[in-house]
Amino acid sequence: MDVEKQNNTSVQATAVATSQHYITREQALNVALNIGKVLLKSGAETSRVEDTIARFCRSFGYHDVNVFATPTMIIIGDETTANASLMCRIRYRSNNLSNVKAVNDFSYSLKPESFDYEEAMAFLHHLLQKQPPYGKWTVCLASAICSAAFASMLGGNSHDFCAAFVTGGLAMTLLCQLTSYSLGAFWENTVAGCAIGTLAIICCAISVKCTRTNIIVGSLMPFLPGLAFTNGLRDYLSGDLISGNSRIAEALLFAVSIAFGLALTLLVWYRWGWELWPMPR
Repeated sequence: MDVEKQNNTSVQATAVATSQHYITREQALNVALNIGKVLLKSGAETSRVEDTIARFCRSFGYHDVNVFATPTMIIIGDETTANASLMCRIRYRSNNLSNVKAVNDFSYSLKPESFDYEEAMAFLHHLLQKQPPYGKWTVCLASAICSAAFASMLGGNSHDFCAAFVTGGLAMTLLCQLTSYSLGAFWENTVAGCAIGTLAIICCAISVKCTRTNIIVGSLMPFLPGLAFTNGLRDYLSGDLISGNSRIAEALLFAVSIAFGLALTLLVWYRWGWELWPMPR
C-alpha cells in the first residue's frame, strides 16, 4: 500500500508539473532557439532576442534558463550540467522586419494553456524559409528612386536626378548579383562603391549639366548601414557590450568598404583618366 501511495503521489506530482509547464524543457528550448534564429536572421537587435527568449521560457515556468546572444551566435542553457544546453551559429543575416513583427506578435500573444509545440515549430520553420517580402528587382527600383530623391534634395537638377536614378539602380543590381557568389560583404560593397564612382563619371561625361558630387552622394545613401549602426547603439545602451561593439564595427566596416571602392575609382580617374577625359568636377 505504501508503495502504491508513493507511485500515485509521484504520478500526481508529474501531472502537476506537466500542467504547469505544458511542454517539456527540451521542447521549450527548441522553440526558444528557433525564435532567436528567426529574430537574428531578420536583423533584430540582440537585446530583443535575449528578452524574447527569456520571456518565452519564463511563461512555461523555466525561470533558470539563461540566454547569451551575439550577432552570430545564440546559447541557451542554465548553470548546471544536468540539463541540456543549445547553441546555434548564425552565418547569414538580412533585414526582414515583417519576420520580427511576426515573432513579436507570437511571443506577446502566447497563451501557455493553449500552446501547441508542433504548430509553433511549423510556424517558426515557415518564417526561417520564408522569402523576403520584397524581391530583388523591387529593392533595386527602390534604391534607384531613393538615390534620385536624395540627389534632388542636395540641390541637383533634372540631369542629376536621372543620373542618380541610373547609378543607384545599377549599383544595387550589381550588389544583389554579387551576393549569390558569397564574396563577403566587404568586397561586395567595395565593388558597389567602384560602380557608383564609374557610373557617375560616365554620366558627367555624357551630360555637362550633371554634377558628380550630387550623383555620388545621392547614390551612396541606400548603401549606408543605418539600421546596423542603430541596432548596435541600442545593444550598447542596453548593456550588451559585445553585440553593440560588433554591430557598430560591422556598420563602420561596410561604410569604409563603400568609401574605399569609390575612392579607388576616383583615384584611378584622377591619375590616368583626367587628361584623356576632362570634365567638370
